[in-house]
Amino acid sequence: MSAVGETAQLASILQTASLLVTCGPGGVGKTTGAAALGIAAARRGRRVVVVTVDPARRLADALGIDVDAKMFEPHEVTGVGAAGGSLEALMLDAETTFDRMIIERAGDEAKAAKILANPVYRSIAGSLAGAQDYMAIERLHQLHSSGLYDLVIIDTPPSRDAIDLLEAPERLMRFLGHPIYRALTMPSRSFAKVANAGTSAFLWIVRRLAGPRLVEDTVEFFRSLSGMEQGLRQRAGEVADLLRADSTSFVLVSSPRSEAIDESTHLANAIIDGGFGLDAVVINLVHPLPPALDDSLDLDALGEGPLAEHVAYHRELLALATSERHEMAALTDVVSGVHVTEVPLLEIDVHDIDGLTRLAALLVGE
Repeated sequence: MSAVGETAQLASILQTASLLVTCGPGGVGKTTGAAALGIAAARRGRRVVVVTVDPARRLADALGIDVDAKMFEPHEVTGVGAAGGSLEALMLDAETTFDRMIIERAGDEAKAAKILANPVYRSIAGSLAGAQDYMAIERLHQLHSSGLYDLVIIDTPPSRDAIDLLEAPERLMRFLGHPIYRALTMPSRSFAKVANAGTSAFLWIVRRLAGPRLVEDTVEFFRSLSGMEQGLRQRAGEVADLLRADSTSFVLVSSPRSEAIDESTHLANAIIDGGFGLDAVVINLVHPLPPALDDSLDLDALGEGPLAEHVAYHRELLALATSERHEMAALTDVVSGVHVTEVPLLEIDVHDIDGLTRLAALLVGE
């Protein structure tokens, strides 16, 4: 692994893709890798924007993202582009994205204001995980279709949450076609005619438990969405197609830890089964294999001292590096045919532009 052909493949993806999705377990350097890939693409003259879900404070500082302000608009990362290339970064704010979508699709200011003021909407926009998944995809589509960027890189949430995010467009389309949604969005008289005894009993129980105001707010919220249904359905279909387009690439980032490999293997299978294009795997934080010792030397006969300590350390490192490659084999077997790049464990913590640039060079073989 880490052969020239494999790093060249990753460089080729950065040169040709219009959308790149990084995914993987937490704690493996996925967000850092997404930022480094953005720098690598910008250094090749591409206009790049990186959308990160939850960057670490130091990485956010390096990219110029104000975590406290939940910086919604792209911010230029200076000093990384070349030959017309540029890099911008932003942190996803699902609630702001949801608000903007409502304003754009409501049709008039009064209707938009009514929806935005609805307490059920406010609860959904601010905390509902499924809504946040769809809003991440919505923001991705906005950036991709803006024409401002050659490459959009989205850093997904860890592992299984990433699967929920990728499936969000299909879930929305299923929801908009569900009989319960259809019933709730009907005009009041029509709803009363089609509601069966079970539905009426359900609403009666909800009113008793949560109060009639919550039921009215919920029904009113879904009815207010009915006028935007066609646009939402169309956008969801476009996003579903975009995620599976030839110009979209998925890069799975992992580490050689056993638990990370297990999660990555599960995620790789989900990506492949979902019809998404898994084009590259990056295994980060890999201990290098130390050079072999001279078999002709009787190293076991060494007494105490610095040389014996070095030999013991060499053996420990060899055992660790060998164990890591045994763990990694479980993932590489699943992604057979997909290019795999190993990134060695660095002696520095990557948290600034210089460190990201160095990591970018390792990823693409510079």
